[in-house]
Amino acid sequence: MNLKRCEKGHFYDVDKFGSCPHCQGGGASADDDMKSTVRYSADDSQGVTIPATAAYSNTAAVEEFVTIPSAEANQSKSLSDFVKSVNNQQAAPVMEDESATIRWSPENVKCEPVVGWLVCISGEDAGKHFALKSGRNFIGRGNNMDVVLANDKSVSRDKHAIILYEPRKREFLAQPGESRELFYVNDEVVLNTEKLKAYDKLLIGATELYFVPFCGEIFAWEDLEKEN
Repeated sequence: MNLKRCEKGHFYDVDKFGSCPHCQGGGASADDDMKSTVRYSADDSQGVTIPATAAYSNTAAVEEFVTIPSAEANQSKSLSDFVKSVNNQQAAPVMEDESATIRWSPENVKCEPVVGWLVCISGEDAGKHFALKSGRNFIGRGNNMDVVLANDKSVSRDKHAIILYEPRKREFLAQPGESRELFYVNDEVVLNTEKLKAYDKLLIGATELYFVPFCGEIFAWEDLEKEN
């Protein structure tokens, strides 16, 4: 093959054609004819015709190829965008539920402090303990209760009983709940507010629990603020 370049930039085989067949076919320039593109060396002496489209400079010394992103590159880009979107979602500020009530705790305590426990000694939850917090602790079978006795079907779902810790007097009180069901402290039915003492026994439904205080005369979380 003996390639030659015409004045308009077309390459043709001089062994087959006496003059440029491209110019004879319509006089289009090399920039217009992109379907039959020639890959060539810098000295313009050898070349091979290829079906793929390639753009070249007028100096015939540098070959410039247009890069089309591969499927792998597109997948990589999609994955990168996905990761960025996830990170942006994680970085978004978390809106607090303003309707939720947060009980008081000292500044140096990072969680809602425990003030006592109910320890189950008989019933479906025997061996378990339930933390009590400052203020009212609602006892029932529902998951929204402070003390959840979910395994005792004889316990009302909502507010069968109430255990209250009053931080100013450092007292624990038992109060009847809002359900029709009764509960007992030391085998006495609770119809009004009753003061609790350490190891008083509560009967709620078929569940027996001992009351174990943590805060009282010896210690209360408020004492930590006074020390600081």
